[in-house]
Amino acid sequence: MWWGDPSFGLAVKTLLRSIRSWLGVVEVAASEDHLLYVGVGRGGAASFLRAMGLSPPLDGGGGLVVEAEAQLVEYLAGVRREFRLPVAFFGTDFQIRVWRKTMEIPYGSTRSYSWVAGEIGCASPRPVGRALSVNHLMLVVPCHRVVEADGGLGGFSAGLTLKKKLLTHESVHLGAEATIKLNPPRYSDR
Repeated sequence: MWWGDPSFGLAVKTLLRSIRSWLGVVEVAASEDHLLYVGVGRGGAASFLRAMGLSPPLDGGGGLVVEAEAQLVEYLAGVRREFRLPVAFFGTDFQIRVWRKTMEIPYGSTRSYSWVAGEIGCASPRPVGRALSVNHLMLVVPCHRVVEADGGLGGFSAGLTLKKKLLTHESVHLGAEATIKLNPPRYSDR
């Protein structure tokens, strides 16, 4: 991961692809070696990369950005359940621990903010919610699968309507017998 690596910066060529989907426009940005950004809406990739000190993305390209686009299209079509892409995290050590743990939540499942907190040794779910609110790899880091301990949706940077659509999408593609259920935390909520 490149967070804090001074050799990674403006010289890195970033490529951008935009996918029109039932979510709206999904932007995907990648270097030659790592996925850098996935988000809904136009302009988010350029803003994020600029904030991270990276060069603005160029439209088009090949290699990893095309592979990422293909995997996202498969996910949105209900064919793919997990992503196999090298990612670059830009965040604090704590945020990266939250994002990595969130990537372990299986397709079609949910976990609570409290569960994620307990798994990474954090006493409170609130910092987990804050870390997920700045997730720059939407869908790949499936923050939509993290819900409140009582089963409520909690928050989502792209809006709760979209979070509900993503959870429903995964439930439908698991099969008619599957439903999204909250898996209780392994420890009691404080």
